[in-house]
Amino acid sequence: MKKRYISFLVLVLVIVASACSNNSKAETKLSSKDITLVTQVIDKGEVGAAVILTYSDTLTGSNLNQASFSVFAGDKSRTIKAIYTSEKAEVGTPTAKGKYVILELDPNDSNASTLTFDIKKFVNTRTNLAYTVKQNKSLTVSNKDYSATSPINIKEIASPDLDMFQEGMYTEGKQDMAYRLFEPVKDDTKKPLVVFLHGSGERGNDNKLQLLGTDGPVTFAAPTFQGTTPSYVLAPQVAWDEERNGWFADGQTETVKQLIDSLLVKYKDIDTSRIYITGVSNGGTGTWKMIVENPNFFAAAVPIAGYMYHKDATFITQGTARYLAPNQTDATKIKNMPIWAFQAEDDPVNSVNGSLEAVAAIKKAGSTFIQMTEYPSGLVAPNPHASWEKAYNNAQLLNWLISQHK
Repeated sequence: MKKRYISFLVLVLVIVASACSNNSKAETKLSSKDITLVTQVIDKGEVGAAVILTYSDTLTGSNLNQASFSVFAGDKSRTIKAIYTSEKAEVGTPTAKGKYVILELDPNDSNASTLTFDIKKFVNTRTNLAYTVKQNKSLTVSNKDYSATSPINIKEIASPDLDMFQEGMYTEGKQDMAYRLFEPVKDDTKKPLVVFLHGSGERGNDNKLQLLGTDGPVTFAAPTFQGTTPSYVLAPQVAWDEERNGWFADGQTETVKQLIDSLLVKYKDIDTSRIYITGVSNGGTGTWKMIVENPNFFAAAVPIAGYMYHKDATFITQGTARYLAPNQTDATKIKNMPIWAFQAEDDPVNSVNGSLEAVAAIKKAGSTFIQMTEYPSGLVAPNPHASWEKAYNNAQLLNWLISQHK
């Protein structure tokens, strides 16, 4: 009788243990390999745009909210403006359920930028990529419980705007020149080429900053532009120089022209009657210099926050800003080229008089193809020098540019 009782007790314990085992769920945690920071280039430059979390199985998006996670750039929190599940590891593709959780971050956060400006070297550095993410509460995913975590370092960084452009190095000129090139979808049509010259803050040899400091190149490579006007987009990078000459240093614009010529040989589908050039700040001055040196080459030009360069000119200072007065002979050379200049009235770096006097000189030469948008004081904020933030978001400008033919 005693043996039968013991056997019964053992059987009960086995059944209970089995039931407990069937009801329990394995515990696990997110790790660094499951997390990716996604960057995006907006009008103010590159920002940390989103965090993608990968789970073992599907979650229901309605079970999540902004309080479920925390994201930090360095030791300061980022604002999560949207959270959703997705069936793809992509930003902007929400689904009711999915194994990916997307945390979209507010680009207006004061710590959103991935770039820090080194005032001594007068150049941007891509240093603000130290991100962590924290899962604040447990989440059930199929038969697993993902427990809450302490902050996890994000090691994987995806930069799709950067990846759209292939890297290149031109070595046949007076000096080597790094560049990035966006290639449009191939078909049997001729396609424009848009050349973008960056500002002083993007000088260097990393072959990245010229795409990250402003949204100039990305504007022309974006699906919204490419969908109507498939185009090549070229973004060369000038080397860092202590004097901050940039594009008007000896031989730089000549090398850009040689680089363009080499692309025309390689890519036979570039429409030589629709080669456009634009640039910002030092690159705006570089744009003026390029068209003066090649007055019959470009179909149109958009210099932003720059001034006409002439090697014998002397800088004129106005408060914190400076500019060079235009050379009338140079202005006459480009009187037949469609040009649209942009600058803010209160630009504290390059005086707006540089653009105003250039436009006046070209009109004096008889041009009917020159125009200028001068943004009133206070409109371009908080940095009045950054008039490209307005210009490249101007649909009228983009439509005007692509309508120009040589």
